[in-house]
Amino acid sequence: MATPPSEKEQLPQLSPVPPERSVTPVPPARNRKRKVVPLRCSEVRWFYRKKAADQKWIPLKGTDSLRLELRFRELSGAEVDAQTQSKMIEEGIKETNNAVILDGLYIASEDLTTVSALYWKDDTAELRRGTWFLPDWQPLRPEMADAIEAHHLKCFENQTIPETLSMFSEKEAIKKPQLTELAHDNYEVKWSSVIDIFLYNTNKTSRFLRYISWGKPTSLRRGFDKESEWSDEAPPVSHLVLVVHGIGQKGYENLIAENTAQVRDAVYAQMERYYPDEKSRPMFLPIEWRSMLELDKGVTDTITLPKMSSMREALNSTAMDIMYYQSPLYRKEIIDGVARQMNNVYKLFMDNNPSFSGPISIFAHSLGSVITYDILTAWNPILLYDQYVTEAIDEHMGQAEDESSRKTIQEYLAARKNLYKSIEGGMQTLLVSKNEQLNFKVKNLFAVGSPLAVFLVMRGAEQKTVLPDKNVVGRIYNLFHPYDPVAYRLEPLFAQEYRWIRPVKLFSASDLRGKDPYDDLPMELHKQYIKKLKAGNKAKKGDNKNGDAKSEEIEDEDDSEEDARSACSSPRSLTPPVGGEEEKPAKKGWFWTSNNSTSQGSTKSKASVKEKEKNEVEVAKEAAEMPIEKMTELDKLLEKVGQEMRPPMRIDFNVQPSLTDKGYWSVLKSHFAYWTNTDIALFLVNVLYDSGRVMSAPKDRSSTVFNAANEKDVKVSNAPVSAQI
Repeated sequence: MATPPSEKEQLPQLSPVPPERSVTPVPPARNRKRKVVPLRCSEVRWFYRKKAADQKWIPLKGTDSLRLELRFRELSGAEVDAQTQSKMIEEGIKETNNAVILDGLYIASEDLTTVSALYWKDDTAELRRGTWFLPDWQPLRPEMADAIEAHHLKCFENQTIPETLSMFSEKEAIKKPQLTELAHDNYEVKWSSVIDIFLYNTNKTSRFLRYISWGKPTSLRRGFDKESEWSDEAPPVSHLVLVVHGIGQKGYENLIAENTAQVRDAVYAQMERYYPDEKSRPMFLPIEWRSMLELDKGVTDTITLPKMSSMREALNSTAMDIMYYQSPLYRKEIIDGVARQMNNVYKLFMDNNPSFSGPISIFAHSLGSVITYDILTAWNPILLYDQYVTEAIDEHMGQAEDESSRKTIQEYLAARKNLYKSIEGGMQTLLVSKNEQLNFKVKNLFAVGSPLAVFLVMRGAEQKTVLPDKNVVGRIYNLFHPYDPVAYRLEPLFAQEYRWIRPVKLFSASDLRGKDPYDDLPMELHKQYIKKLKAGNKAKKGDNKNGDAKSEEIEDEDDSEEDARSACSSPRSLTPPVGGEEEKPAKKGWFWTSNNSTSQGSTKSKASVKEKEKNEVEVAKEAAEMPIEKMTELDKLLEKVGQEMRPPMRIDFNVQPSLTDKGYWSVLKSHFAYWTNTDIALFLVNVLYDSGRVMSAPKDRSSTVFNAANEKDVKVSNAPVSAQI
């Protein structure tokens, strides 16, 4: 019979250590296993959900969960574990009183039970602290979880936690012992071991937990399956985009928040698809200005006829906004309200993101683009009245016969002129109050579905005054759907010949060339212009006296119908095949384009600025020296326009119509179809990131060419919480 080993043989053999160098011996491996101690901050996970009983709880990101847990322990007086404290010191993280979470868009309440939107109203969700979980990792109610946690620590504290999921095999499941149990409401919790904990529903009529059947046990888990980490956080903000709404927001204050979420989701989807390695993200924030204005204080509603009330209310909430803005009485209130709201949102964003130093752009829809343009250019209708007064005085001066009257008018004009000279910036600066100015610089203005061109025509705007100074806004992009009845072009304001030059058509989001610089694309003539020239030539050859008149009667029909049939963007609609035939050289004549083909946009983006400027000068010089008989129709048209009348960059960008865009219904919906358009989303990424990123192949796709008609819109939820957080 073997003798048991002595006590000395059972102890681990340690090397002798001199007294002056004595250290704590390394414990055996079995003592390094986890023990039952209070949960660390990283083991607790916080969840959110909409206020609906059938919605599942969604876990927050690691950083958000840790922030809420630190705030929770501060309020409850609970200790923060040593591991979390050391990690915070290592990462340089400081505790804050305000728990801003969910990509920086929401803030938790004081009692940490709800979360509400920071930048818009009436958007809340529930919060729940998760410590004990059901098999699908849904958290138990806090009061039940706290009771289970207290009983668990009381009975099993400092006991070793096995690495397995259960201490018993399937055969031993029936013979599991019952070490302890806890009754809570209509439920019982029974412990068979330190890790075998089961929840029983003792009430047949209770429907509190749909996961638990009466009389059948449901296993419980302590601590979330994945610990929270500070590295699990929202991506850094690279660009701030303020989204300004237009008409139709009266009574629908949160509609712009939903639309902003749709734009945000569409842009993020394109970045995930083409830029999976890009860590930063642009931040889209809504600017809701209509509900904060009093305007006529409800007088319009009192004078509205009762018949056909629904239609009249719809007109009052849409068309009336345009009339208000045209009124000198309410225009200033609208300007002040929009500028004040943008400044407030900007300040709130900077308070929560003090390290942000990126550019700021504005995405303005419909009337919002006109208001934003006027704020940036400091335009005021009094300038028109001042011009009218000046012309009236000049006319009266020529007709005045009385020398005394003429002298009085001359003195008035001299004093008026001296007053304007003494004011820096002239009368326009005098008319702009501090409330109408933005506290930040704007890099890009995306005017979407914009009637800005019509407003400028009614103001008598000239070519030199269409584009604001570069210090005011870097560039304006006029994006429109071809069937949008509210949208108009801006480029023909520089020269009427631009009506025959097609706006830049956006590539389909399924086309890899959608990432190429759009400024390198050649200009294209409308097909009806070519037809007009051919008809005129035939008329001259046949000595038809009415030929010129007939050529002018050709309808200015758009080429979008052909593009809709092909679900593409004219000649550059689909991604060219790899190793295919050589492309034709680009048309010359547009002074900022080069001779490279459009398929080489990614290569050209790597060229130096000096080489690009050299190509531009050579193209312009070559076009100027080209013999008239060798010039294309585009070159001849641009020759009529002249270099000084051309806009510095392309402004008008045309959204591709889909196959279903036909009839009056397309006209009605086209004005509100920009928010989910994937082509616009990819275009925004193109502009915001300056075409400087290397685009990857699209995710989960076997080909680079897809049906654009089926990928036109991104399907997102209309619910603000689920769509935005």
